[in-house]
Amino acid sequence: MKRYNHNEPGTDGIAVVRTSVYKGKAQPPSFDPSRRQALKSLAGAVAAMTLPLIPGGTAAQAAAHGGNTPESKLDGNPRWYGFNLLEYFSTDPDWMKYFPYKDDGLFKEDDFRWIRDWGFTWVRLPMDYRFWTDSHDLKKIDEKKVEPIDRAVRLGEKYGIHVNISLHRAPGFCVLDGLDPVVTGIHVTPEKTSFYNDSPTLDAFVHQWAFFARRYKGSSNKQVSFNLVNEPFWPVTQAERTQLRESMKGQPKEAIDRAIEARGAKEYARVARAAIEGIRAIDPQRLIVSDGSSGGVTLVPELFGTGVLQSPHDYFPPELTHFQCEWARGWATRTEPPTWPLKDSKGKVIADRKAIADFLRPWRGMAQHHIPIHFGEMGAYKHTPPDVVLAWFDDTLDLMGELHSGWALWNFRGPFGVLDTERAGTKFEDWHGHQLDRALLKLLQSKMA
Repeated sequence: MKRYNHNEPGTDGIAVVRTSVYKGKAQPPSFDPSRRQALKSLAGAVAAMTLPLIPGGTAAQAAAHGGNTPESKLDGNPRWYGFNLLEYFSTDPDWMKYFPYKDDGLFKEDDFRWIRDWGFTWVRLPMDYRFWTDSHDLKKIDEKKVEPIDRAVRLGEKYGIHVNISLHRAPGFCVLDGLDPVVTGIHVTPEKTSFYNDSPTLDAFVHQWAFFARRYKGSSNKQVSFNLVNEPFWPVTQAERTQLRESMKGQPKEAIDRAIEARGAKEYARVARAAIEGIRAIDPQRLIVSDGSSGGVTLVPELFGTGVLQSPHDYFPPELTHFQCEWARGWATRTEPPTWPLKDSKGKVIADRKAIADFLRPWRGMAQHHIPIHFGEMGAYKHTPPDVVLAWFDDTLDLMGELHSGWALWNFRGPFGVLDTERAGTKFEDWHGHQLDRALLKLLQSKMA
């Protein structure tokens, strides 16, 4: 098998909503504060056990991992800042109606150059494995179709940009698969089997990561990291939910929801550990990133001892970040443009800076105990007014700064980004044929440590 040569020169010079609409019924993840507080306490209890396995926990530990994980001054969180690039996002063409990409894998050098020139250091490539995988044999990979990823890594090296390789769709799972086209207008071709309950599918998932581990072995962790799967959650069936209700008869719905959330984290951790072991067997020092469970918002305590960086996604409050978002139809039902702080129809404040701080509190516990985190996605869709977006970003990024963590917007070019957002009311500046939101760019630059 060809292995990517990281010294080879270059050849030229969402996110989804945190909850999907399942057959017209919204199933949002739980944001129960007591659950988060329990997880925070658990983090403290396991911190001493975890530290020796975490890149960047101390100078000695960083050296043990090749010294390749960038460290903040106070802890081991990567201070990478940047964007998601979507050129290999999905083989389902409906998404191209909403994101200005061709889904051809041709990552643009201008993107890397401008990201570097503006002071950012990180890109995530959320990708659909079907671009390079045989539909009849999930272990058969077309290496020619992987070469665009090689090129993206080369561009990252050329411009000093870290490249995070991410399976937005993996064999056996995609957060998009529950979308109902009748509600959203978006047709998604779902996975036929699940890596949660089908062993060959889980093997195919591990095979994907073993392939990438071989291909990029030798590339520094400063250059490349692996993000196992986007926004995992355990798709509990109605039968499983009913069985759990019976076993917890008499307990409140909130307790049942927490039990489902905990079971989901364990199920995901089992899958993640299989992939982690597959990668480590080939490239023991590779920096691996795990999204939070419950769709990217919940800690995964079962992975604390694996040396894996955990990545929350921040779209809170969703009534602001996904206002009039097409794939959020069915649960994001707000009709009046949001404000910040967010108010209900009667003018009562229902979310503000403190609410964001509460949402992020469990991740604060991770930072204090040197369990590294990095916010792999965040942002607000194009229909949220520009003044509201700026005010929300101002508070959100301040609070992320208190966690000493890096972050990335869901788009660079597109409705969550700084270029070509089509956000009404924005004073755009022409930038080489693109429409630049200079005010947002300046705010982002001001929040980088």
